[in-house]
Amino acid sequence: MLRSFIAWIFLSLSCQASTLSIGKLAPEARPEIQIQGEAVEKFEAGKLYVFECWATWCGPCVATIPHLNALHQKLRPKGIVITGVNVWDGEKSDEAEKNVREFVKKQGNKMSYPVAIGGKEFIKAWLDAANIDSIPVAFVINGNGILVWTGHPAELDETLLGDLLTGTKLPKPKANIEKPVTEWLAAMNNRDWDKAESLLPKVLQKLDPENRESVKKGAEANIALGRGDPTLFYAMLEERVLIGSTNPEVQNEVAWQLLTDSRFEGKVNFALAEKCAVAAVQLTNSKHADKLDTLARLRFMQGRTAEAIELQEKAVGLADYLTLKDELKATLESLRQGKLPRIDPNE
Repeated sequence: MLRSFIAWIFLSLSCQASTLSIGKLAPEARPEIQIQGEAVEKFEAGKLYVFECWATWCGPCVATIPHLNALHQKLRPKGIVITGVNVWDGEKSDEAEKNVREFVKKQGNKMSYPVAIGGKEFIKAWLDAANIDSIPVAFVINGNGILVWTGHPAELDETLLGDLLTGTKLPKPKANIEKPVTEWLAAMNNRDWDKAESLLPKVLQKLDPENRESVKKGAEANIALGRGDPTLFYAMLEERVLIGSTNPEVQNEVAWQLLTDSRFEGKVNFALAEKCAVAAVQLTNSKHADKLDTLARLRFMQGRTAEAIELQEKAVGLADYLTLKDELKATLESLRQGKLPRIDPNE
C-alpha cells in the first residue's frame, strides 16, 4: 500500500510469508513502553482495539494524527481503543525513546490518544508476521482477540469501526473532512503526480503548522522522483539518515532502496548508499544477515566482487531462518557467476 509514496520508509525486516492475517488470533506481544494513556494488556468483550503503527520521521504517519485524534475523541466512549504504536524509530534506544516522548509532548491534546513504543518483539509478532513493510498501518482487533481488519489508518472511519464493533452500521458522517487527504494518498499511490501536486496544498491545510513542512518535503520529493528527478529525494534521505543515525534498520533500508529501486537506475547515489550500508553493518556488529547482504550488493555494484562474495558468504552463515538463507544462497551463487540478481519490486 502506498509504496510509490512511502518508499523512503521501507523497513522490511524479513521476507517471511505472512503468518498473521484477518480472522486469526492477535499476537500476545504488546508494546514495550507506554508513553501516554493506558496500556492494552488484554482484549475485552464489547470493545474494539486499534494498534496504529507510526514513526516520528514518517510524513504520512504525521499526516494521519489529526484523523486518529478525532476518531479517538468521538469513539472512545463507544468502546473504540486507539493506540499509536511507534515503530522503527530505533528499538531499545534511549535516544529514540526521548525523541518519541518529545514529539508526543509537543503534539499535546492534538495527539490525545494512548501512545506507546512497540519494541522488537511487537514488530516481529505484528508487522513481520503480517508481512508489513510500510507505515502507517493499523491493526484492528475485536474483544475476542481476533484480527478483524488491517490497512492504512486514513481508511478508518466511524462507519467501518462501528461495523467491526457491533455489526450494525453507524450513520455515515455528513461531511468527510479527511477527503482531501484520502484523495491525495490515492493519487500518490496511483502515480498521478499532477493530481497529487494539485491536492497537496489542501492536504497541508488540514495539518497542524508544525507538521506541514515534514509532509510537504516528503511529498514534493516523491512527486519529483516519480517524474524522474531524484535530487529532492536524495536530500530528504540525507536528512532522514541523520535522524536515524542510531537505527540500523533505517540505514539499511535507505541503502537497499537506493541499490534496488528501478527509479534510481542509472542515477544511484553511491556515496549515500555506502554511508548507510556501512553504518548499518557497524551498528549491528556485522552480525545481521540482511545488513551484510545489502553491503555485498553495494560492493558488487562498485566492482569489488571478491569482497562482495565474502560478505555474502558471511550473510548466508548468519541467516536465522530457512527462507532468508535460501534467498541469500541464491544471491551468493549469482554473485559467484558474476551476475547481480534483480529484485522484484512487488515482493
